[in-house]
Amino acid sequence: MVSGAAHAQSAAAQLPAGTTLSTPPAGSVPVASPADPASNPATRGTQIVKGVTGTTTAATPGVLGENGLPSLASANAGNVAGLLSYCIHKKLVYGTTSRSTARALAKRDDVKNDQFYSVGGQGLLETGTSTPFDISTLDRSKRVELCSDLVKKGQSLSN
Repeated sequence: MVSGAAHAQSAAAQLPAGTTLSTPPAGSVPVASPADPASNPATRGTQIVKGVTGTTTAATPGVLGENGLPSLASANAGNVAGLLSYCIHKKLVYGTTSRSTARALAKRDDVKNDQFYSVGGQGLLETGTSTPFDISTLDRSKRVELCSDLVKKGQSLSN
């Protein structure tokens, strides 16, 4: 008796290279279509943001300033609001100031439809390039410091 996976392999081995089938061979695992990210379990539930390609990390040369943190200069109100939500959820900031600042920003019309709000909610800082910075790659103490700085920036943006 041949298992489903072995049968699929033997059936595929009998087909000439480049053969396209209208249906997958019995026992094969369906592959998500790159044209349909929603069909891919790895990308299901994520938002595709135009103009964003990959991420930078703490190990990326030249990304961190002298203080060991990335710059917040390019982060707009939407990105800051999303990052504050991320920081609160990950327990990197506490208190009513961070929550009220995040809520005040999230209520703004320019933030509601900002694609970088979603990016920030995933812990990605807008850097002014097509590759946002993944704050999860920082040491915890640096993430806490960055989140504290984000609260300050958020307060200045909500005034």
